[in-house]
Amino acid sequence: MSRGTLLQRLSKGVRWAWTAEAHRAHLPADLVDSVMAIESNDRHHAKQGRSTARVRFDAPDGSRLSVYLKRHETMPWSSRLLAIFSPSGRNTPATVEWSHLTRARDLGIPVPEVVAAGEWIGPWGSLRGFLMVKELAGAEELNVAIPRLYRELPREDFLRLKRGLIREMAEIAARMHSAGHFHKDLYLCHYFLDADLNLPPGSRLTLIDLHRLGEHKFTAWRWRMKDIGQLLYSTFGVEGIDDRDRLRFWNRYRNLANLKHPRWDFRAVRLKAKRYLDHNG
Repeated sequence: MSRGTLLQRLSKGVRWAWTAEAHRAHLPADLVDSVMAIESNDRHHAKQGRSTARVRFDAPDGSRLSVYLKRHETMPWSSRLLAIFSPSGRNTPATVEWSHLTRARDLGIPVPEVVAAGEWIGPWGSLRGFLMVKELAGAEELNVAIPRLYRELPREDFLRLKRGLIREMAEIAARMHSAGHFHKDLYLCHYFLDADLNLPPGSRLTLIDLHRLGEHKFTAWRWRMKDIGQLLYSTFGVEGIDDRDRLRFWNRYRNLANLKHPRWDFRAVRLKAKRYLDHNG
């Protein structure tokens, strides 16, 4: 993934791309040339130079790969200049998220599988990037799945499933936080539940949207309270979730995260959630 010389980046422009070997057969041979021109109206959203859409690719053997494609074509000058003079890093939100997903996976956090990523640096200060992640086929965000399962499942089956999911949520958050990493957007809708409810405990949830993931050593407490406060706030008003569930999550999380002052932390989390509620209510 050569990023060329300073003169090449400035005057001619360079590009680099990475593709997962396991999915190469599904992708066009000219992916790097064509990816920014792919058209899809399937779950398409576009705003201020960035877009997302679901795209499906067919392999010669008849199998299909469904991905979410994120593209960024309008970048601030600060990012453009950084890409020209310091090209070794990830310069667009798409490739930054790729590095975050890789880091999270290395920590043992279940995240979407990256299919491909790349950037165009230059010429003359232009900067574009893309990211493809494999679709979580049939999966649902928990704020949608829990109310549906609450209505559809027998009571005891639902309660048993919910207790298991609470443990998984706490384990994911505690593992991430114990490694000094923080999601910064940890709402219930960013936990996705697999369509197969018979999967073994510990493999049913996936954490998505890690574009803001950050590592913080000296301000860890602040970001911990923000993450858990966001999660608590996002459970308010969700059918099938009650205070016993919130307390069960907290007890599991505080033990796994080895909190030194859980009572004070619990008060801080509740205060943070109340601020979100007051601000958005």
